[in-house]
Amino acid sequence: MNTVRAKAGDAAQLRAADIEDAACAAALNALGGGPAEAAYAAIRAADGFMQEYGRIPEIAKAMKGAACAKGCGWCCHQVVGLTVAEEAMVGEAIAKLPSPQRSAVLCRAQEANKTLSEIPPEQWQAQRIPCPLLDNNSCLIHSARPLPCRAVFSTDVSACRRWRQGEDGAKIPLLAVPRRVYSLAQAGLAQALASSGIPPGPVSLIEALTILG
Repeated sequence: MNTVRAKAGDAAQLRAADIEDAACAAALNALGGGPAEAAYAAIRAADGFMQEYGRIPEIAKAMKGAACAKGCGWCCHQVVGLTVAEEAMVGEAIAKLPSPQRSAVLCRAQEANKTLSEIPPEQWQAQRIPCPLLDNNSCLIHSARPLPCRAVFSTDVSACRRWRQGEDGAKIPLLAVPRRVYSLAQAGLAQALASSGIPPGPVSLIEALTILG
């Protein structure tokens, strides 16, 4: 994916250690409530940094101009890596779906997992496999989506469409700030899990969905 900077130097100036440490601390404090709560805590920590960076005019303008919108699922055709805490969070959200939707998600996940099992991991992303949680191009658990999904803010929907269609050289033009913030938050979450003796993962979202089903 192609990363677009909101302003020259912004991504380099992000306080990487602060973001990762804050997500780690928040997750550790929440782990007593279970892995899912730790994931939500890391997300809230990342959201806090995004609010802080949103006060920078150039970044606020870039975020406001993001092409992402409900019903636009072009970027949701890739393999997403989760921590076990995010897996638990996703599992709780799926459990709240109506039975027909849960069954449909499981069916799509099993089909996608079968496709992945037949090819080497280095070819997974090129398959553009739709996320099993997509329904009419919208995420069924949007409020509980994992950190990597939150990191994706595109600046050009037509570029996303070309990427989805497999056009040579096409890339999703991502804003650097959210990508960096949410990626660091996931690293902090993994650190919290590991320091608590919990193997953090990763596990693919598709694989997790087949297990949860």
